[in-house]
Amino acid sequence: MWPLKKSKTTPARRGAKQAQSLKRRRRISLIVRYASLVVGCIAVISSVYIWRSGLFEYWLDEAHDTVDRHIADAGFTVREVRITGQKNTKMKEVRASLALNDGQSIVSLDLENMLEQVMTLPWVKTATIVKIIPDVLEVTITEHEAVALWQESGRLYLVDKAGEIIVSEGLEKYVLLPHVVGTGANKNLTSLLAMKDKYPDLFAQVKSSVWIGQRRWDMNLTNGVIIKLPEKESDIAWDLLHEYHSSQNILAKEVLIIDFRQDGKTIVRLTPKEAERRRLLNKFGKKEESI
Repeated sequence: MWPLKKSKTTPARRGAKQAQSLKRRRRISLIVRYASLVVGCIAVISSVYIWRSGLFEYWLDEAHDTVDRHIADAGFTVREVRITGQKNTKMKEVRASLALNDGQSIVSLDLENMLEQVMTLPWVKTATIVKIIPDVLEVTITEHEAVALWQESGRLYLVDKAGEIIVSEGLEKYVLLPHVVGTGANKNLTSLLAMKDKYPDLFAQVKSSVWIGQRRWDMNLTNGVIIKLPEKESDIAWDLLHEYHSSQNILAKEVLIIDFRQDGKTIVRLTPKEAERRRLLNKFGKKEESI
């Protein structure tokens, strides 16, 4: 019987299989990382291309239009626009600022943007826009109140109580409003408008009011008389002028300037002709008439 030969196979070292398995896993992990990096790069490049080419925006617009058409087909379109509150603003101007498209769904309207456009109209002070589902758009407008014509650097502007410019053209129908002149005159209308409201008949004789030195008013009357109001307590001076005119008819006399600027005093300057006449009366001892 032949003796058995000893096997020449070298026994595996401890941990060899684990090392090979670890190598394999590392290799696979490395491949996955590279593949992920390549895929990520492709995705980024594709996204940039789609964005720059406008495809993404196009797809969004197409999706939006599709949804919008379905909503409009369901009856949610703007069929009526109700505009109220406007007097000087033309209806066609309001409609143009809304920029509505035929068949546009009421749901898709950008009210914030539409309101911004309406507010750019010259006469519009405030406005609101409301959707009334399913098919009505309601626009309510509050307009500026024109109170004066302001002249600066030879140009005329129509202004409101706060002195805000409304328009600078088509001013012919506002010639009866107070005419104020000078830098800052538009921002200091409160006292002037109070005088107008208190004695409207007296104020009707005022042709223009000039804002002097950023602090007080000179009033030029239609008959050429100049009223110099003080910086402070101009309302008291206005009361005195009304009293003088009511009791003495002072504005119908040969007066050039009535000056209220000195506290507690009223200085009246006569026209040269009237001053000479009175000088002659005094010279010959005749009684001088009161103003």
